[in-house]
This record gives sequence, structure tokens and C-alpha cells, in this order.
Amino acid sequence: MMDKEKILKDLKLTISISNFEKEEKIEMNKPKNSIFKTGLVACCMVVSITGVVFAKDIGNFISNLFGANASDGINTATEQGYVVNTNTEYQDSNGIEISVKSFLLDDNNFDMTFDIKISDKYNIDDMQKLELMDLKVVNENEEKIFATRDIEAEEMQKLYKTEEEARENYDSYRGAYSGYAEKIGENELRYYLTATGNPENFPIAEKLIVTFNRIRIRNNFDSFISDENSIYTGEWKYELDVPEEMAQRNSINYNVKKINDNNIIVDKAILSNTAFKIYLSKANDIEIDNNEYVENSNGKKFEPSMRSDGDGALSVTSDGKVTYYNTFNLTKFDATDIIKVHLFKTNGKEVIIELEKEK
Repeated sequence: MMDKEKILKDLKLTISISNFEKEEKIEMNKPKNSIFKTGLVACCMVVSITGVVFAKDIGNFISNLFGANASDGINTATEQGYVVNTNTEYQDSNGIEISVKSFLLDDNNFDMTFDIKISDKYNIDDMQKLELMDLKVVNENEEKIFATRDIEAEEMQKLYKTEEEARENYDSYRGAYSGYAEKIGENELRYYLTATGNPENFPIAEKLIVTFNRIRIRNNFDSFISDENSIYTGEWKYELDVPEEMAQRNSINYNVKKINDNNIIVDKAILSNTAFKIYLSKANDIEIDNNEYVENSNGKKFEPSMRSDGDGALSVTSDGKVTYYNTFNLTKFDATDIIKVHLFKTNGKEVIIELEKEK
């Protein structure tokens, strides 16, 4: 049985940063701890409690449609054609023209790429630090697909008097996300959004309504304080059709066929177009350490996505039970009827969970 000290140690081993070292820093925002503060500073400070992920040299990801923070599973899906290349008409506000270039949506991941043209009155180097500050995406039923922490904090402060009231009633996007821009031309930028780790599946959508009115230039990367950053206002709105394959997506369940440790309980194992997720309870002594992997029947191995805390964690419930979940880069495009999950305990013992696709 894992003692309390060991549990606490493993709790600190969140998946977000152990995979990449000495790499380019990409911001990954996580859910906020507090939403009700005072003044404009509150709206900025509310998103300052963020996780950080480290991605490999951005230059190595030029061919990646959704940027440096997209997982290998997302890359596999896009290579197989699971992507929508929208290339909408550019919308111009105050000399900033923006087009939605492409997007991807399934149960586990939402990614979107924007192309941006700026007039000569803006400094292209400064604009590379931009963020789509109040970006919000909903479906045709106004169900939320994605929203930045800024816009959610502002909406909650307008709608509710107390934080408790807001948490009970407000439909918040609770996953992690990252966004950053890179220069692709003399006066052109590309902005990459990656949203993942939502505790619930992304809603089904036949249309995406994309809106934002403010662009923030982070003059100080580590600061959200308003007077240390520049904000440009405008109005950008897009309505995008979602193809049937994404609108009617069906994830695949896997059931346990064999396991060499009967103390572990597999609560759920599910596969989507971009990722494989597994949830365990009674996961005492299981390590979350980069060595775990999933293997298909062809012997191909798939590592954890490891982009943020939302991709996986080892935790303890209020009644002392140890739970584990993880996201792997196996997708529908490489799936076989039988797959094996390889995990490792603190004593080095390997746990092999053999799973079979649900009929």
C-alpha cells in the first residue's frame, strides 16, 4: 500500500512538464481558482494561475497544422484528413485582418488556426506576442465549445453576485488551452489555439460560431496586468460548418480482456479520432513517469500526450482512493481490436492491461 508521503510525492508529478526539457515555452492555461476580485486587474489576475507546458523547438513543428502544442494524435488525425480547411474571408477591424484557416474537433480535442494580416501601423515583432483575449466558440445551440479565462471571468462577474453562485450556475470551459502566434510573412502571422483536457467531452456541433473583440499584446510574457500590455479592439465573427464526420463522431469503448494485477480497476477506456484515454481506480503504487505506453496488435507503441495537467494525473479521492488517468497518442486510425496498456509501479513491476474493442 502506498504511504501518504509517496502519494503526495506522486501527486506533484503532473503530466504537463515532465515530457519536454530545455524547450520553447508555450503557455497552457488551466481552470482558475478564483473569479471574483475587483476592477480590471481582477479580470487579468483571474487567469494568472496557469500551468506551463514545454514544447520542442518550434522550428521542428512548421509542418504541424495546429502548432507546437498539438499532440502526435492530432497530427495523425490531420494527416488522415480529419481536419477542416476553412480559409474564411478575412475580416478587417482597425487594420487587423483575420481569417479562420482550419479547425479540428472531437470528444477530446479542439484546435483552430487563424491567419492574421496587419497594416503597417503595427509592429510585426510586437504582434507576435498577441492573444485573442476574449475568444469564444459555441455551437448552433449556444453550447460552449471553448472560451478564454478572460471572457468567462467577465461574464461571471456580470451575471452573479458571488463566486459560489457563479460556480453553481455558470457553464464554464474547464479544460486547458494554449495559444500563440508566429510570423509567416512580412506582415502576416498565424495564431494557433489548442484546447484539451476538458473533464467532459466537447459538445456535438453542426456549426461553430467564433467571436472575439479584443487582441492583447503581452509586452511582458509573465504579466497579465493591464497597463503592462496593449489591447486592440475590433469585431471579428465567423460561422463555420462542421462536416458530418465531426458532427456525428462516435468514440469507441474498450473493455478489459486480461490484466496481470487484479487489484487495479479499469473504470473506462475510450478511443477517439485524436486520442485514447484510460481511467483507473485503486491505482495504488502506479507511477506516472513517461515510461507508460499503449501498444496495438501490430506492435506499434503510442506514448502519452503529456501537454498539460488535463491530459493525465495521479490523484487521491476524499476517501483515500488513488485514481489515475492518462491520455495517449493512439487514435482511431491506428487502432486494432486488441490493445495493451503498459504501466509501471513504484517498485518497477510492469502492469499490462489487455483491452478489447467493444462490439
